[in-house]
Amino acid sequence: MKKYIIFFSIVSLIVTTSIVKSSTRQLEKNIFILEEEVKILEEKFDFLLLENDYLTTPERLIELKKKLFKDKFIPIDPKDIKKLDFNE
Repeated sequence: MKKYIIFFSIVSLIVTTSIVKSSTRQLEKNIFILEEEVKILEEKFDFLLLENDYLTTPERLIELKKKLFKDKFIPIDPKDIKKLDFNE
């Protein structure tokens, strides 16, 4: 009887170990895939951040204004701006 208990215990341990190992492999695979996706998204983010920084520099904005709008915008002296009072 003892032999059967020991045999069953060993077989159950082997099966349990196999199941745990398989699930661990699957989890590691999922983690690897997610890490790769995060790396790709970080690269895209860095690129977009760089692009945004480039496009929003004052020199670039002035260049785009001249190129796209030509003479549609004129500078205004801040002293010429009047305050509107809606309480009157």
